Order: sequence, then structure tokens, then C-alpha cells
Amino acid sequence: MTYRKRWYVLGSAAIVFAVIGIALPGLQHSNCGGNSSALAACKGYVVVLQLWADEHDGERFDYEHVDDATRQRLRTLPGVDWISPARLLAKIDDVRVDSAAERHIIMVCDRPFDNVPQRMFGRAPLTHAVAYSTGETGLISTDEFARLDLGEFVPLIPSPE
Repeated sequence: MTYRKRWYVLGSAAIVFAVIGIALPGLQHSNCGGNSSALAACKGYVVVLQLWADEHDGERFDYEHVDDATRQRLRTLPGVDWISPARLLAKIDDVRVDSAAERHIIMVCDRPFDNVPQRMFGRAPLTHAVAYSTGETGLISTDEFARLDLGEFVPLIPSPE
């Protein structure tokens, strides 16, 4: 092999490795699972509470009085399978979703993720997905999560033991 061909092959290989090195982290960074799924589960919780209110003349949600169909809906919220081993912590007693209500958190994912918002380069800061009493969902910082009083929250789906 001539000297020039050798440099051509080495240069081409270097370019290929550089492109792979730049592209591979972006390909590994997926928007599946993590906060995308946790936000879907939070929205699912809001929908279940809204369905409950519609079926029960606007009553406040109380887990002790729900039927089996509602319990099944709560066990099969969208996205739950994609956030394991995270837990969804929810208020399940005397809860109402009302867009005119005071905004407070009614569900939170206990594990922070960094895939939302998705960024072209780097990772987003770690955040926790939440559902609010107003029917909205969103993200809170790890500092805000640390300040939450989780005394009224229970694991919505018990972890397998």
C-alpha cells in the first residue's frame, strides 16, 4: 500500500469514528420511558379522577369507595411499565380535579428523569413528573420534590415484593 493510500484509509477511518462518536450519544438518548412515561401516567390519573367525578355527580375521589373497574384503571395507567422501578405516589382520599381549584400536586413520580425536555446536546436537568389538582401535568425540580410533604401520598401501584 502506498503512503498516500495509507493516509487516505486512516483519514477516512478517523472521520467515520468521529461521526459515530458524535451521533451515538444522540441515538442513545431516547425520549421513551422516563418523564415522558411518568407524565403519561400522571395524565392518566387525572383522567381516572375526572371519569370518577363524572360518574358520581362530582363527588370527591376516595379510593376506599371506588369500584373494581376504577381500581383496574389505576393499576393500568399508561406509561407505568416504562418507569420501573420508580413509584407513582398519589393522594387517593378526598381528591378532586377541577380547573378552577387551587393548584396543588395530587400525584408525583418519586424518581427523577432527564429525558424531558429532550435536548439536541446534553441532558435536561433531573425533574419529577407531577399531576396537579387543576388537571394539568408538569415537571418539578429535585429541590421542589425534596420540599414536598409526602405524608398524604401513597404508592398508587404497590411495588412487587
